[in-house]
Amino acid sequence: ALAALPAAAGSAFFEKGEAAFVANRPQEARPLLEGALAEDPSNQVIYLYLGIVYQQLGDPEKAVATFQRGLGVPGARRDLLYYNIGNNLFSRKDYAAAEEMYGSALSENARFAEASLNRANARLALRSFEPAIADYTLFLQLRPDDPQRPKIEELLRLLRGQLDEEARRKAEEAARQAALMDQVLNALNNAGEGTQNLS
Repeated sequence: ALAALPAAAGSAFFEKGEAAFVANRPQEARPLLEGALAEDPSNQVIYLYLGIVYQQLGDPEKAVATFQRGLGVPGARRDLLYYNIGNNLFSRKDYAAAEEMYGSALSENARFAEASLNRANARLALRSFEPAIADYTLFLQLRPDDPQRPKIEELLRLLRGQLDEEARRKAEEAARQAALMDQVLNALNNAGEGTQNLS
């Protein structure tokens, strides 16, 4: 997703930081990208790179703070920033907040397939089965040839079966409750017939 970003204005810090980032050398990239950000806080690409670097270096709070700062930069790829915040929260098992961030990413870019897949996974973790089904279905529409398709289709089948089973159980419980209320009502009516009025 980062390959689609526009080229940033060249600075020595940025160019070296970007090269280290692309080469997956986060320790080397961090000070260079921090320097580039100090030089040019309007460069929206740096927020993405630096946030990911902080994440790779095990500093999730700094990563989220950096992505959030990037949201205020004009021209920023807000969908990618929200998505990366969501990934960070998901990795910390904060599924409700991650779901919200993926939703924000999809509000910015409705065709962001990865955000729909990750929101589906967050919703699955939250046991929100119907919304998860909707997101998995959306992902398959956006990426019909994705190699994960068979696994996702199997998961959808299982989720739909789970929903059918829950609906059956709810219907059985409702019928049991209705039968119990009828029994109690009949017992009360029968008890009422045995009473006598005082005159």
